[in-house]
Amino acid sequence: MENLASVGRYETFGRGRPVVILSNPQADPAWWAGPLVTALTGAGYRAVTFVHTGPAYDPESVARDVSTFLDHLGPEPVRLLGWSQGAAIAQEVALLRPDRVVAAALIAGYGRQGAVDEVLQQAWQTLDAAGPDLDPVRLAMLLLTSYPAADLSHDETFDAILAGVSHWSSGTVSEARLRSRAFIHGYRHRLKALHDIRIPCLVLGFGQDTDTFARRAREVAAAIPDSRYLELPDAGHLAPVTRPAEVIDPILTFFADIDAA
Repeated sequence: MENLASVGRYETFGRGRPVVILSNPQADPAWWAGPLVTALTGAGYRAVTFVHTGPAYDPESVARDVSTFLDHLGPEPVRLLGWSQGAAIAQEVALLRPDRVVAAALIAGYGRQGAVDEVLQQAWQTLDAAGPDLDPVRLAMLLLTSYPAADLSHDETFDAILAGVSHWSSGTVSEARLRSRAFIHGYRHRLKALHDIRIPCLVLGFGQDTDTFARRAREVAAAIPDSRYLELPDAGHLAPVTRPAEVIDPILTFFADIDAA
């Protein structure tokens, strides 16, 4: 993975029109984005995963750093694909640099923080302060906010699910976790601002998402003029990992429609 000074790390796959993939700094693209990268490159796109490493973590600074990265990629406008916090970042980049973005696929994103979001963030911060003694509680929180109940109740596949998130349950507070928390703290009331997005957007929500919630995705879709909205009713927050084909197929159709216009 290449490093662009102090702005971020990135990795490029394939050739063709560029798609920049954005996510929460805790979610390494090497772990979650592989099937999406494979599908994008197979469809003739150049997939570029980006991990922000800039010195400031607030939404405005992150968007500026991503904008700097887009200029580094070259003059051709890009397509953005953001998951969760990455979707929020993509929204801000679309507002900041509409000249550099052709379209955006916003997966399980949000434009505000609600009452339950505040409760969840307070719970995560309390767990962080408690250290490793509460790792089992942290793991339970991760499972309940990442997977739908139907997936968690299958004993036959639970070991694989457990392996998928156990590395996130450590009581050690990483820099990536601090970055994510700082962004969330600064990203509170952006739905009104999203009315100014003028690029085509596809918004995906997951009906069983208990992390960012399908309602938040619907709010984003309602705020962005002429956006498309699709909801996967049985999917949880980690659908890009657990159901990658269901996530990437409508995105490929969306990008193809934009490219053909």
